[in-house]
Amino acid sequence: MTVINDVAYGSDPLQKTDLYLPDQAQAPAVIFVHGGGWIRGDKQNDVAIGKYFAHRGYFVAIPNFRLAPAHQFPAAQDDLAAFCRWLLASPHDFDRRHIGLLGASAGGTMAITQSLATSWPTVAWSPIVDFATWVQRHPDIRPDVAAEGDRHDVNDAFYKYFIQAYLGDLSAAHLAAVNPMEHLTAKLGPTMLYNSTDELAPLTGALRFVERAAAHDSNIAIHVVPGTRHAMGYAAFALPGTAAFFDYYLHVAIH
Repeated sequence: MTVINDVAYGSDPLQKTDLYLPDQAQAPAVIFVHGGGWIRGDKQNDVAIGKYFAHRGYFVAIPNFRLAPAHQFPAAQDDLAAFCRWLLASPHDFDRRHIGLLGASAGGTMAITQSLATSWPTVAWSPIVDFATWVQRHPDIRPDVAAEGDRHDVNDAFYKYFIQAYLGDLSAAHLAAVNPMEHLTAKLGPTMLYNSTDELAPLTGALRFVERAAAHDSNIAIHVVPGTRHAMGYAAFALPGTAAFFDYYLHVAIH
């Protein structure tokens, strides 16, 4: 395995990627999209993810992207799309017929949205979906990045904070624009969601997403994780199933 850090795919300082190259040529690729609510997060925190899949024989790319509030919607999503175009046009050796997307938290939301454009197989750990329903049901929650008190109060305040920071406001139009729930079509690639029973990303939203995707005859499943852990908090639990998903959808055609 070889690691190449800080490869620029754009002109902004945040538009850089780390690449994890397996020993074999023409490997299928996995693109990991980090979480952080569009306001924080960095590829340097996800070295273990890159090494895990590279050791399994995948070409792994972990890009950074511009963050809010300095860069609001659709900057992060535009960066992911630009990165995917850059990667496909790059000279790097990997199997361009077999690419998967893996995202955590808001990164899961971004991965799903990118899959709607590409139909690439996707795994999303605790994606942030069903924004409008949540906002309508929590009108009195004050957005706060450092709230104190009950775990649910803290989660609710942070949830509202990062959505507002990324969108600029909580208008119905903005909430619909960023939410892949509102843009579902039959083009969504095979998708696996993970979501804990009582965590930052409400399970009810994930279940509604699956139901609505199924109405488009999508290939979609959800694995409900017991407990309160969010996204990277249950990474060790989700990695084996995630790897099996990609082994099937990305390797099956070339084995």
